[in-house]
Amino acid sequence: MQRRQFLKSMAIVGASSALPASATLLTAPVAPAMVNVKQLFNDALAVHPELIGFANVERNFEPQTLSLEGRIPADLHGVFYRNGPAKHERGAIRYQHAFEGDGMLQRFEIKNQNIVHRGQFINTPKFSQEQQAQQFVYSGPETKIAHALPVVTPDTVNTANTNIIAVGDDLWALWEAGSPTKIDRDSMQFQQQVHLGAESKYANTLQGLPFSAHPKVDPSGDIWNFGLHPSGNIVLYHLAANGNVKNAGVINTQYRGAMLHDFLITDKHLLIILPSLFTDKSIEGHFEQIKYNTDIPMRVLVISKQSLTVIKHYELPAGFVFHYGNAWEEINGTIHFDASLYPDVNVLHKLSNVMQGKIEQASTKAKTALITLHTEGHYSMQIMPGTSEFPRVCDHVVGLKNHYLYHLSAKTNSLWSDTLSSLNTDTGAEQHYHFGEDYLVEEHISVCPKAMENTGYLIGTALHVPTKRTCLNIFSVNDLSSGPIARAWLPYHLPLGFHGNFMPS
Repeated sequence: MQRRQFLKSMAIVGASSALPASATLLTAPVAPAMVNVKQLFNDALAVHPELIGFANVERNFEPQTLSLEGRIPADLHGVFYRNGPAKHERGAIRYQHAFEGDGMLQRFEIKNQNIVHRGQFINTPKFSQEQQAQQFVYSGPETKIAHALPVVTPDTVNTANTNIIAVGDDLWALWEAGSPTKIDRDSMQFQQQVHLGAESKYANTLQGLPFSAHPKVDPSGDIWNFGLHPSGNIVLYHLAANGNVKNAGVINTQYRGAMLHDFLITDKHLLIILPSLFTDKSIEGHFEQIKYNTDIPMRVLVISKQSLTVIKHYELPAGFVFHYGNAWEEINGTIHFDASLYPDVNVLHKLSNVMQGKIEQASTKAKTALITLHTEGHYSMQIMPGTSEFPRVCDHVVGLKNHYLYHLSAKTNSLWSDTLSSLNTDTGAEQHYHFGEDYLVEEHISVCPKAMENTGYLIGTALHVPTKRTCLNIFSVNDLSSGPIARAWLPYHLPLGFHGNFMPS
């Protein structure tokens, strides 16, 4: 996209709103609700110990060599990072939604047949200011703080709490509504909020714009991403592996759902998939406003990587998706992708319910959907049995044809996932490992030292509720059902997080 056209588009975006969707409700100092959310949660935790993963974390975790079961594979060495919200409370105030908590980075270094864990809060400007004040000084999207300070830019309240990726020699901690946060790989110290485009032709036009927590890194190392603006415009990014901006664009979608968490790439296109959501402005709370409408189809926008313009669109049945695994396309232009597909948006509101101790209000579970977009303009869809979330593929096949999809599922109607699964997308064959009802299982990622599918490992964490401990699990990807080949135990539990990645050494 030519710079002149981009600047014109950005002027329209800037005129529509100064803040992205998750920050637009934070500017007015509104008194908090009379309900004591912290007390509600503590009362529920005393009866339901499985809520422990949503408890507040007070301090960093110092380096700790973990006790090990089994043996770590000789070709597995590097650092596994995970990110997620951990500072949910200050003083008498508890956040009302899991997305609001300040980010905490977990670092597992695998070296010389040992695993060393360290956990550290990401010292963003917001976190630093509130640490010094010893109280929340800004409202959250869902939680209103009395006498809150005004939010000048989205990065004023950037919690850096959702994902972590390697960019050049640094780490970027990612949020939904603002800039990436640069972190030193080894010390885990905050460095700065990234000024995207600062040394490119885009100059200041990208500064502070939403940059999603789910960038896609293609096999060349290039980084693709999007950011949803409250105007309904979507900003598109193409970055080099070192984070320098190669190209950027804006598409006007008129989307008013206020939630767009993930997207997909193929070797030629980006896929932006708009769920069946709308916002009810008469309701208090940013996330509470987000509602589902069965009369709104999911819209798939097929966007050229070269021009960053929409070249085709499809309509699918109503649905909502947090996470996608992968997409790829045939020579004739037929596109295939998978999704953890929900029939409503209850899962978003569950993350508010559990923060208040309301675990009896279960959310609807997602199922793996295998979707094909045919060149003639129609689609076909296959819904797999069982439940599905946090789908992942091998890094070297992102945007290319994958034969295997790894995801979490739930054998029982549990609070969180309890099973790790593998799906052969060609044959439908599945493997499962059920941890047991006492475990809350988090995202497991694929590590492929040989860059070959169905080789290598799945690695991830799980919280064992009865002993209040978290374990790091290493599975052989082609023998998942036999259980972990190595398991490292922490002497404490970690807060339930969202996403992470493995950086080989």
